[in-house]
Amino acid sequence: MIQIALYGKGGIGKSTVSSNLSAVLSDIKKRVLQIGCDPKHDSTRLLLGGAIIPTVLDYVRETSQEMQQLEALVFEGYGGTACVEAGGPKPGIGCAGRGILSSFEVLKRLGLRASSFDVVLYDVLGDVVCGGFAVPLRKEYADAVFLVTSGEYMSLYAANNILRGIRNFEDANPRVAGIIFNKRGLFAEEERVFSFARAVGLPVLVSLPRDEVFSQAERAGKTLAEAFPLSTPASIFRELAKYIETLEKDRSLLHHASPLDDLELEALVLGRREKPCIKPSGIDPALYNKTATELYSSRQENSHSTEISSGTHETKPAETPEEVSTALPTACTLKPPLYGCAFSGAVTATFQVRDAATVLHGPRSCTYITADALAYSYLRGGGINVDGIEQVPCILPTDMKEEEVIFGGLEKLESKIEEVLSAGWQTVFVVSTCPGGIIGDDIREAALRAGVHFPGARVIPLPVEGVLTGDFSTGLLEGYKKIADLIDPSVKPEKGLVNIVGERSFSPREEEHFRSIEGVLKKLGYRVNCRFLKGTDTFSLRSFKKAEINLIAFDDPETRILKAYLSERFNLDFFELPFPVGFRESSIWVKKLAERLLPGEDFSTLLQEQEELYRAEIAKYISYLSGKRVLVVSYTEEVGWVLDTIRDLGMEIIKVGISASFCGSASPELLSHEDFLLERDYTDEKRANDVRTLMPDLVLSNYAPSVHEEGVHYDTIPFSPQVGFLSGLELAKRWSTLLRLPVVEGWKYDGGEEC
Repeated sequence: MIQIALYGKGGIGKSTVSSNLSAVLSDIKKRVLQIGCDPKHDSTRLLLGGAIIPTVLDYVRETSQEMQQLEALVFEGYGGTACVEAGGPKPGIGCAGRGILSSFEVLKRLGLRASSFDVVLYDVLGDVVCGGFAVPLRKEYADAVFLVTSGEYMSLYAANNILRGIRNFEDANPRVAGIIFNKRGLFAEEERVFSFARAVGLPVLVSLPRDEVFSQAERAGKTLAEAFPLSTPASIFRELAKYIETLEKDRSLLHHASPLDDLELEALVLGRREKPCIKPSGIDPALYNKTATELYSSRQENSHSTEISSGTHETKPAETPEEVSTALPTACTLKPPLYGCAFSGAVTATFQVRDAATVLHGPRSCTYITADALAYSYLRGGGINVDGIEQVPCILPTDMKEEEVIFGGLEKLESKIEEVLSAGWQTVFVVSTCPGGIIGDDIREAALRAGVHFPGARVIPLPVEGVLTGDFSTGLLEGYKKIADLIDPSVKPEKGLVNIVGERSFSPREEEHFRSIEGVLKKLGYRVNCRFLKGTDTFSLRSFKKAEINLIAFDDPETRILKAYLSERFNLDFFELPFPVGFRESSIWVKKLAERLLPGEDFSTLLQEQEELYRAEIAKYISYLSGKRVLVVSYTEEVGWVLDTIRDLGMEIIKVGISASFCGSASPELLSHEDFLLERDYTDEKRANDVRTLMPDLVLSNYAPSVHEEGVHYDTIPFSPQVGFLSGLELAKRWSTLLRLPVVEGWKYDGGEEC
């Protein structure tokens, strides 16, 4: 079997050469696969009677993965040839080179194997413009590369550039077969082509004449072997087919790539011996010979003079997108900020499995920043305590450098995975960054190869590829899905067990929240089976389905998606309410959970005990806070527990302002209150005005304002409030102390006089 890549300048006739070569190879009983690697997707047209077949990229975009079949992409052409078109994005949109990578991955996933054929022909777009189009040059695809060229300078320039690309990927074994000369009928064309061939040390294998039979066959939608088998060009292709038969058996006929530099190529083809000297436009001739420092100083002087205005500003009507001023976003246009890339999200998930290692395939900048942030946040959030020592899960980077980014980093990745497995880790996640995805590093292949010598170990690839896949949330959910693969679907539920899903990974209070919920569950006779995903291990994950019911920690978009995924995949039962905050929410939560798990049993005593405790604690602060006026400013309407606490303390809510934000959702319960003013799209200016006119004793907000208005105390609403019945107590304690302090602090006085 031999794999052949045909390269050359766009429009030079590669598709015509490829199709006619495939046809004559099939005539000598060769099993031939031709893959068109051009967005024009017309490489195989002549083999198919002029028909244009569906492309791989169009097919995978329109067909769900579980419905995809190889038979829908491989078409039988003349002489039994197998025809495939990779396709590509629309002109000017996307990355066609990346499309080649994706197409090859799809074909491999669907079961297309080069070993099933005698000859595989890759007809590749134009020049080697990026890593995607260079894929067929790599040793796993191309055994031999044929250069198609005419005598035009740009055609020979492209051929020379392709040799540069081959040299980048070439190892000790040569892979250049030679030149296919497709004549254009230019003056002195043969002289230029053969001179170039001698200069780069390659043979001209065949010379194809400029013959009308090519056009006639193309109009008929046929190859020469089918339409004009006795023509001279058809016989030339048969000679080339015989050469390929010989080459298949004897690779010593191949040559190393020896490209010329640009000046050598121009001298050879154009006869130009000196490089022309031109000056950049827009630069004063007097400045052209100045030093960089002098030029910089001149530009600084010029820019300074143009920035000085007359003191007036002329406003023109906005007519183009560039002239339209950008207004501040409103509540309906705000979108959640991006907290990081998919790589960071995926690692945040895998990092939680404490008896698994994570290999990060990427450059030092990506891996160091992510790993350092995770380790710091993890320890700050409680970490894992083993024998009194805080442990950080294993993270090992491949530390891709420029060499790996250019030539590929799979060998380095495979070596790192084997290193981790040799250290005794039985579960290893492999997560990729942007560079690996852009250059086409297939981490799935590296994971498979590295795991061969370690029976029983699991190497789990996550090809999220940084921002190529999406943002942090996308990567986090992809990580969750891969971790969910560790769940044993055959396990049956057991009475008395619950799972907790969707805890915030690194909140400093998450363990406090967990202990609070765990305490309530114990009073109901239940214990926690698995936390998905908070410092868990592979054993807990395998036993995940033992839980009778699953509790969600927070009702946020990510948790809702995770809940839907786990429910559908494992047919799980979820409790509808998230962890409660505040006495009222906690009472409702316990009642509903008890009705769900233990119908008919009476837990009123438990609720009564909690209420007595709450009322007793709140009573300690009422004398200090009763009658105080409060202005509440929040990004979200989910502040019912704060409002309940204010009322329970005998304080007065004079107004609630909801700032424009992506956070939270409308709260009908909040809107139903009529004992305070409610204003949406609340701004800092409105807050300052309300402080002056409404004169509150206390302003509560999600953030402390940069400039405080005088005569009022400020406090923040906790981002991660305490879970459970006693949530409001921490606020009551703070406020009772805060409101006993002077409004204007002592350092603002000078000699007893207020500033």
